[in-house]
Amino acid sequence: MFGDYDPAGSHGAGSFGDGGSNMSVGWFTSSSLDKQFEFCGSVGQGHPDPDVCFAEGRFWLATQPEEDSISRGPWTESIQVRIGVDTDHDARIDTWTDWQEVKEGYDYITDFAKQVTRTPAELDLSALPAGYGYQFELRLTDTPENKSKPILDQVQLHFEP
Repeated sequence: MFGDYDPAGSHGAGSFGDGGSNMSVGWFTSSSLDKQFEFCGSVGQGHPDPDVCFAEGRFWLATQPEEDSISRGPWTESIQVRIGVDTDHDARIDTWTDWQEVKEGYDYITDFAKQVTRTPAELDLSALPAGYGYQFELRLTDTPENKSKPILDQVQLHFEP
């Protein structure tokens, strides 16, 4: 969620528009619209009146100041996954897949400018041998200039006969 961020006492003396403002875009995250949002930080400077939209395969944070923010998403730089299988029923992983990068996908919803479909990150596990137990490992890599708050709310492994 994005909105004007104007901390108390942040304005300098003088009239509106004199450059004394420390307004920016505040961003917040939550795992659900029904749960409390957590403040994550602020972006840019100036009176933003932010708006978020999705176009050309990217998320755009449009603001009043001259520079808008653009995100290709996902916001975590790299997510790598590998899956292991216990093939001989000794409660130890015998075979691991290679580390593979996964990403969520985003696409348009017809006739909507601000709503997108999200396709969860997926990994093809059809080459895994049959087994008695499975384990997964994740590696999240982020860069300092790309502030993000990864939320891993669910992992699903689907087995087909």
